[in-house]
Amino acid sequence: MKAVLFDMDGVLVEVSGSYRRAIAATVEHFSGMAISPAQIQAYKDAGGCNNDWELTRRVLHDQGVDVPLQEIVSVFQEFYLGRNFDGLITNEQWLLRAEVAMRLAGRYALGVVTGRPRREAAWTLQRAGMQHLFGAVVTMDDLPWDRQKPHPDGLYLALAKLGAQEGWYVGDTVDDIVAARAAKVVPIAVLANQLGEEGAACMALLRGHGAAAVIPDVNCIEEVLR
Repeated sequence: MKAVLFDMDGVLVEVSGSYRRAIAATVEHFSGMAISPAQIQAYKDAGGCNNDWELTRRVLHDQGVDVPLQEIVSVFQEFYLGRNFDGLITNEQWLLRAEVAMRLAGRYALGVVTGRPRREAAWTLQRAGMQHLFGAVVTMDDLPWDRQKPHPDGLYLALAKLGAQEGWYVGDTVDDIVAARAAKVVPIAVLANQLGEEGAACMALLRGHGAAAVIPDVNCIEEVLR
């Protein structure tokens, strides 16, 4: 059976009100400077910033503020998780419609390969009531720090858990596309609600890095699984 693997942030889950806001809030906490959603996207588009903690550290460094990663993580998680999953994470919306997920699960082995920590990924899947549909969930905790995306190890691990040798990976960043190509699965890109000139530029960027198809919404995935 072929596998369909999904990134989580920006693909299965809308994160502009959670992770992206946590980045901005953490940057402002340490530097006093604001960063816009477009600036955050530019860091994502540049690649090498799959992890939002590392992205935050890079933004701060570029602003002339160097902070140990552990301090960044501590403040970031206060904004994102709150005290008990009552922080910005509660703003997230699940994107993959149940009827689409059920049809996919009837034809393919489904998995998630995400840079989220395991407990955050598990909480999100359970909140959506979708955890039973994904036979493999590979998270940050399953890989060494230097083997996270764009390294393909997470995709290899998911394929092995599912007993699949081929399939697709659905992501929304350059790092997702690079990881998929390295793992020799077909990269499918989601535009993550980017419209107009910004969406056209993002589409060109993702195609330029090897996306086999670019779709406007994860719920269009069945149209490109061939």
